[in-house]
Amino acid sequence: MIGCCALGALAAEPPKDEARVAEAARELLLQQAEREGWREPQVSLDVRAAGSGAAARCAQPEVRAAETTNPTRMRFELRCADGSTRAFMVRARLSAEVPVAAAALPAGRVLAEDDVVLQRHAVAGSPPPLAAAEDAVGRVARRSIGAGQMLTARLLDEPLLVRRGEAVQIRARRDAVEVVVPGQALEAGRRGQTIRVRNTGNGTVIRARVVEAGQVEPESMLSSPR
Repeated sequence: MIGCCALGALAAEPPKDEARVAEAARELLLQQAEREGWREPQVSLDVRAAGSGAAARCAQPEVRAAETTNPTRMRFELRCADGSTRAFMVRARLSAEVPVAAAALPAGRVLAEDDVVLQRHAVAGSPPPLAAAEDAVGRVARRSIGAGQMLTARLLDEPLLVRRGEAVQIRARRDAVEVVVPGQALEAGRRGQTIRVRNTGNGTVIRARVVEAGQVEPESMLSSPR
């Protein structure tokens, strides 16, 4: 009977300070992985008290993230209602299945499905890798990319959808009315970029946003003659 009661008391004890901090750090990193859309995230942690302070002097201390910019060196605090605190250093490794180059890719290459594979990598730091292979397919390598290198937004450009001198469609929509007129691109552009376009019907030059291959929409309803 004594043994039973002792075990019950032990089970009722609150987690150790290190366990509280580890739980908070793990949750923080998994939330980051969820925001980024990273697949199969895994977290490993090493939690150590900073200094030789005593355990928190309350049953339910508040866990505060003091510094979390670099997952390999984070700082947390346990704070009690009486103002007492205890600091902890956390070294963490967050890994996930992320897109990498299947082989060496030259600058200017438009990535195909076969150019991208998923591999597990540590994802801490900046810039963050893309979340999925489809995020990379169809984009253009800004520079040479090594085999196995994680793919990030900084390494890739959207493809050119409009080239300088090409014929384009200028599509202007207002409410349920859409007007389509022929134009000529005076600048090259990628999706979302604003370029100068000449209306070949009246010679007017407008600024228009690239929306699809060979299609633009006026930045505004105002235009200025050249």
